[in-house]
Amino acid sequence: MAQDATPEDAGPELSSILGDLTKRAQTLLAELEVFKEHLRSIRLEATIEMAHFRGTVQSELNMLERLAQKEDANSASHIVRSSNLPFLETVWNSAKSSKNLTALQKRMYYDPSGPDADDTSTKKAIQNGRQRGKQRRLKAASTIVDAVADGGLSWTKVSLVTNTRLLFDLAKQGWECGASSDEDEDFPDDRSDDDRDVPILKTAKELASASRAMRIRTRHPKVTLVLPRIIPGVQGEIDKVLDDCRVAGVEVWCSADMPEAPAIRDAQSIMVPDPFSGFTDTLNIDCTILLAIVSEFSHAKVSKEPWFHKALKRQVEIEDNENLLPSLLYPAMGDRGLVCTQEACKRMREIVDTIGTASERARTTILMGDDDSKSREELVQEMQTWSAYEVPSTWQLPIRVVDQDENNCQRNLPGEAAHVIREQTDINRSVFLHGWAADRTTITSNRSVVKQLESELEQYIDLADAVWPKIWLCPTARSLVGREKRGAKKEDRKEGVWPMPDPLRREEQRRNGLDVLSIREGHEVEDLRPQGYATELAEVIAAKEASKRERFSP
Repeated sequence: MAQDATPEDAGPELSSILGDLTKRAQTLLAELEVFKEHLRSIRLEATIEMAHFRGTVQSELNMLERLAQKEDANSASHIVRSSNLPFLETVWNSAKSSKNLTALQKRMYYDPSGPDADDTSTKKAIQNGRQRGKQRRLKAASTIVDAVADGGLSWTKVSLVTNTRLLFDLAKQGWECGASSDEDEDFPDDRSDDDRDVPILKTAKELASASRAMRIRTRHPKVTLVLPRIIPGVQGEIDKVLDDCRVAGVEVWCSADMPEAPAIRDAQSIMVPDPFSGFTDTLNIDCTILLAIVSEFSHAKVSKEPWFHKALKRQVEIEDNENLLPSLLYPAMGDRGLVCTQEACKRMREIVDTIGTASERARTTILMGDDDSKSREELVQEMQTWSAYEVPSTWQLPIRVVDQDENNCQRNLPGEAAHVIREQTDINRSVFLHGWAADRTTITSNRSVVKQLESELEQYIDLADAVWPKIWLCPTARSLVGREKRGAKKEDRKEGVWPMPDPLRREEQRRNGLDVLSIREGHEVEDLRPQGYATELAEVIAAKEASKRERFSP
């Protein structure tokens, strides 16, 4: 929405206004870059929808910079008066005052004929599954929400309409303007909605209708209409329109209601907090994460073997790009206590014993603290010998195995839990019910189970936040490398090239991992074990490499 008026824009004054707008656009763009860097630092850059908004700001800046080169003062004056920058600044300031921001300028699709009149019909439609299907099929209406916050539960719409403009819109609808605000006959309550269908009221009704047509975590989003240029209490006609907006179902903020926008560096950790900051002091580790922690994929550079199936080959590629442990799992675990259920531990050990390599079995022994004579520090140091990456000294090894009903915690489960979890396997019930009952953050990469639980819970209406289980879904998974099956296709090897036993392959993978980290960091990464796992192993590898060079040298 454009700026309605500016001072006279002739000559030097136009240049001054243009310079001020350009500087403000540059400041706004710089703040967006600071915010983007914050998102990158907490690994959420791809999850916050702001590319369109940033592109709009960049286009506005480009336009202002081009205007500075124009010789046509009249054309420049008109464009400056209609600059979209004040609107963009207001949207951004609203976003900086929000919590858990998820999107800027997001289009929301909804079914205007859907069950939005009362919660009873909405609940019925959601429970029988027709509501979502209807929204997907029709998408008959849409509206733009300028800032989506509170995980989707707070919608903000900005309009720079002024008192004067709103009076003009009312006049077009046949209102009598300028009369005393206490003359009720000038504002009869029995006027039809169409009589008051000015643009700002139409926007409020669209937003309210869209909000009632959808639920986020079982609740309707709350809509706030931000009108920083409206001064209430001056004209009764305007106050009546504002009241109608509120009756439609939106909260209205005028000039006096606007909070002062905080500095971006003060606001960014509230706008989008680090997801790990909300974790509980003790974490409940799912079997999928237990396997990821001990997997060869997670600790060294693994070469694609001809007997790898497609999923394993894909994991090699993913690990080369993201390094799961140092980039995600180590920061997620931090120095928090770690537990897993007996069922998760049993299943993990069964898998490791069946297909795990010697190194994966060794890491399992360390992770689960099979030797209870070793201290936490000793376990961390021992795990370091099996990894190409630095193992945090604060890592709380070993993982403690607990009963899923530890301390009779399942008596704390909400009534919805039994219904939601009913179709899960025994191991998944043990893991997710324990985290839910003990109020512990569950860490998992089992996307299908998490989505099933969320889908089941979303069948309810207006669940409190406290009812929902605390779950962090790791965006990527790791399985064990495993051992080559009998009869698997053998790799063609040149004469003189012989396969290394597991300890030697581990040392070579450790060195490859250091090379990858050095390239990524732009400098040589310190080798915490310069002598390798053992001096004799390093010597054997060196001899092997020398032998290969001699055999295949021209």
